[in-house]
Amino acid sequence: MLGQKTIENLHAEIGGGYTMGRKIIVDAAEIMPGEVEVMALYDGGDEIETKIALNIDEAREIFLDMVKRYAEPLQASFIAANMKPGERYTIFHLGHDFGFPIMQKFTYEGMELTTYAQHKDAVKLLFRPYKKRTLYEKYFYNQSFIICKGWHDLDETKTKDTLTDRPGWKTTITKYACFDARYIEDAKSYLPDIVAIHDEYKTGVNGKLYA
Repeated sequence: MLGQKTIENLHAEIGGGYTMGRKIIVDAAEIMPGEVEVMALYDGGDEIETKIALNIDEAREIFLDMVKRYAEPLQASFIAANMKPGERYTIFHLGHDFGFPIMQKFTYEGMELTTYAQHKDAVKLLFRPYKKRTLYEKYFYNQSFIICKGWHDLDETKTKDTLTDRPGWKTTITKYACFDARYIEDAKSYLPDIVAIHDEYKTGVNGKLYA
């Protein structure tokens, strides 16, 4: 699991699964007192590269450098956020079901680079949601997102327009249609303490960008 500082946790598997990509394994092992071997290899044993570290901190730096080099774009964006276990973060993204903005506050516990169905670029996020103690996991794949340091709430006026506002009655309408990339583009200008941005836009037959 990424984010930990023990040799046992310096392990990542990138690609493979039901995808067309060949799995790459990045791993670390103590070969003798004071020496740690960090290796990237294909599933099946074909070696890609090996480096030797003299302590766990150096091994972790080499490990993360290798992981970044072979990670897919979405995975690399999560790594770039440099999230620390036990610290608070907020992720802004468009929900897979309806395609409208979601702000999810959580305490970070870890993440795994993985695959999801046919998607080779996926991350399994391990976290504790706001006001909950239970450990949850959520897969992120095929989507854009912004990660912020700390807990933040979504200002409704940033994503919706007000049609009616009188005592006891308020009507709003979303600024854009579902999955519109402008939700992400707008959020870049108003979200605080951003630590990572991932743009994964697709162009529709109408020429519009979708996140």
